[in-house]
Amino acid sequence: MSRPDLRLLVPDARDLSGKAVLVTGGTTGIGRATARLLAGLGARVLTFGRDEGDLHEALEELRAAGGEVHGITADVSRVEEVRRVFEEVDRRLGGLDVLVNNAAVSGESFPDQELEEIDSVVRTNVVGYLAVAHEAVRRMKEGGGGHVVLVGSMSAGLREEDKGTYVATKAAIQAFAESLRKSVNEQGIKVTLVEPGKIATDMVDKSREEKEEAIEELEMLHPEDVAGSILYALLQPARCDVVSVQIRPHRQVI
Repeated sequence: MSRPDLRLLVPDARDLSGKAVLVTGGTTGIGRATARLLAGLGARVLTFGRDEGDLHEALEELRAAGGEVHGITADVSRVEEVRRVFEEVDRRLGGLDVLVNNAAVSGESFPDQELEEIDSVVRTNVVGYLAVAHEAVRRMKEGGGGHVVLVGSMSAGLREEDKGTYVATKAAIQAFAESLRKSVNEQGIKVTLVEPGKIATDMVDKSREEKEEAIEELEMLHPEDVAGSILYALLQPARCDVVSVQIRPHRQVI
């Protein structure tokens, strides 16, 4: 199947073919949908996740989409494993053009959480995000530019009462995106914050049938819907930055 003419979507669209891309949490959900989309456009993609079974299944699907795809198992909450991921980036991709920083967890309601779970959520959603962004930006500076996409959440603004730890981490990513954008702008590095609403991913505690019904009722989005927004930001020419995007299901009234 021939690739779509992306110039119909974005005049002067960037050619993503051959670009070196790291997608964190690319074995499920938004990360997997994004990795599949970019691989299908010829990008050279490296991704990782914590579960070996999910990784194997994802790699089969991603390689069928086309492009060059690599994957390893790694836990983004552990700094030493982030370093190991970037050793693979250097070895497999030889640099980095695009980071899609997506790996995250949700957790129980704040009053019901054990301290160990709070620690795990913060390490994954904040420490992991910052560690990955730090290593990615260092390589992008050496390469003369790049694009960092941070997948946050509309929870950063909604601040739901039952999601205290998760809300805190996503508000942190929102603030980090604004600060990072200012610090790397002069180096030709773009920063885009993508904040989805309710998405049918493994983080949602619903059955497959319940998720499909919610999508039909316009109360939840497919991961592919968010991947499309990420792609739109990445396609923009050098003169144009997509600073932030919020995407929600039609009937999620916010």
